[in-house]
Amino acid sequence: MQPQVLPIIMQFLHNLFTALWIGGLLSMVLTIIPGLRKKLEQPWPVIESIQNRLRPIAIISIVGLAITGMLLGRSSQQFTGFVNFGTPYMNALSIKHILTLVMIVLAIARLMVNKKQQLEKSTKLQKLSYAILLTNTVIGVIVLFLSSMI
Repeated sequence: MQPQVLPIIMQFLHNLFTALWIGGLLSMVLTIIPGLRKKLEQPWPVIESIQNRLRPIAIISIVGLAITGMLLGRSSQQFTGFVNFGTPYMNALSIKHILTLVMIVLAIARLMVNKKQQLEKSTKLQKLSYAILLTNTVIGVIVLFLSSMI
């Protein structure tokens, strides 16, 4: 394999993992949850089932993003550190990294809320879970925008 092919493969995989993770969030928020809430009297068991199927994809995507991101950073002339401000490139990249970490924390928080909600069957916890999902989706779109800047 020629040396210039490897960065292209890394960028492709990075983009694919991003599409899977943020695409899953967007799909849930824009189509799946609204559609099921409109058509089903008890949509949450179905929503939980779909989320259980998406969770491994999201986890694999997060790990894949970390690995490909590190490899891409090592190969970039403009990369000066994980969260290092100073150039427009690094400013956008650092904000992207911070927001991605926030997304991971929110995903973990949502997982804990969902576990508690399954035990308590609380509508309040369902709404909190949805609010976290919606917040994570908005942050994901911002991350996509920042990715386009760099």
